[in-house]
Amino acid sequence: MGRIFRFIYHVLIWTILGSIVVLAGTFAVFNREIVTIKFTPLPFSLDLPLFALILGAMALGLIIGTGLSSFSRLRLKWLAKSQRKRAEALENAVNENSNTIQIPQSVRAEQNRKLALNQD
Repeated sequence: MGRIFRFIYHVLIWTILGSIVVLAGTFAVFNREIVTIKFTPLPFSLDLPLFALILGAMALGLIIGTGLSSFSRLRLKWLAKSQRKRAEALENAVNENSNTIQIPQSVRAEQNRKLALNQD
């Protein structure tokens, strides 16, 4: 059953990626006009096709977004690792202390009590 879902997932992903490539190609064909990008305080200007400018800006945004997402995920991974170490240390401390704690033993009950504990 899992293989079927995995196959459907892969087909769906490849269909979406193929559609995006076709749309980007169509966009590039219909937007070939040259635009000038001016870097106002600097004496530089750049002439690019419109599709290259827009697709380049989208690619740059994708790269920046992926980088920020990766840093966030890495920070959460470090946090989880430190919390895991802290939990292990606390478990070890509890295990060490449980060996030294004396558990009260039951003794003969008094008249009106069902259970008496040794007060040693």
